[in-house]
Amino acid sequence: MISFINKFKIPTLLGLGIIFSGITAGVFLVLKEQIFISNASPNLIPQNIILSNISDDSLVISWQTSQLTTSFLTFGQANPDQQTVLDDRDSSFPNSHLTHYVTIKNLLPKTSYQYKIFSGKYPSEVFKFTTASPITNQAEFTPVIGSVLDKNRPLSDGVVYLSIADATIQSAQVKNSGNFLLSLSQVRKNDLSNAYQLTKDTTVKLTVISDKGQASSLFKLKDATKPLPPLKLGQNVDLSDIQIPQSQPASPSASELNRFDLNSDGKINATDYAIILQNFGKNPKNKKADLNNDGIVDQKDLDLMAQKLKDLGSQ
Repeated sequence: MISFINKFKIPTLLGLGIIFSGITAGVFLVLKEQIFISNASPNLIPQNIILSNISDDSLVISWQTSQLTTSFLTFGQANPDQQTVLDDRDSSFPNSHLTHYVTIKNLLPKTSYQYKIFSGKYPSEVFKFTTASPITNQAEFTPVIGSVLDKNRPLSDGVVYLSIADATIQSAQVKNSGNFLLSLSQVRKNDLSNAYQLTKDTTVKLTVISDKGQASSLFKLKDATKPLPPLKLGQNVDLSDIQIPQSQPASPSASELNRFDLNSDGKINATDYAIILQNFGKNPKNKKADLNNDGIVDQKDLDLMAQKLKDLGSQ
């Protein structure tokens, strides 16, 4: 009996020692992780959180962090942990970014939601947003198209915001080529009740935010019927009071229409430029977007279209 008890005690004491050591090590690792999170939190805290592109069934939430970090958000009606949404650039798991851009889709109109931002392992406080009413009427305006330069090189990462007094903010990501396209089809009144009535004399402000710096431009919509001059980081330009001569546009020839009229509407304008942006890369859906027939839609095709728009004048 004593021999049996001794055999039982030794592994039990050894087991307790192992368990105690494991708990101690676990507590140490947890404390170490907490210290790490505490030290890293100031750089991980989401900054400049902006809601944009608010419609009746979707919106964009964007923010910046001081250091590269993975980030995503969760949202829901009853609580903020019902659904998870990744950055628009991420597919199956979060990647590290400095600027973060998340589109939430399939929402209900005129509905309030709660959301949280997870930056690294840091959860934010709970925020709220409300979707808009469905639009009953909206004027047709071509997208605002432009590019951003960082020391004469295309900016590879950033967000462009379009703001109008008493209207909701619109936004778009800057592509690797430095180009952006801002749709005006969902601009709402600030109270989200209906569409904001745009006119050619509406003054808008573009603001570029990136880890490389910022830039801004003020102008009227009538001056954005063709691609804007490049925005350069560090510059703030006011074109709203400058009277730009409105020359009579030249009529494109049949051969020009065949090559540059990408949507076959009988015109060569900013819409065709937008089609090139939408078909960037190899194997474009619209084969005509490859203007120089080199097998890829890229900056060279944009330059060809921009030059043609300049030659023809604003249409």
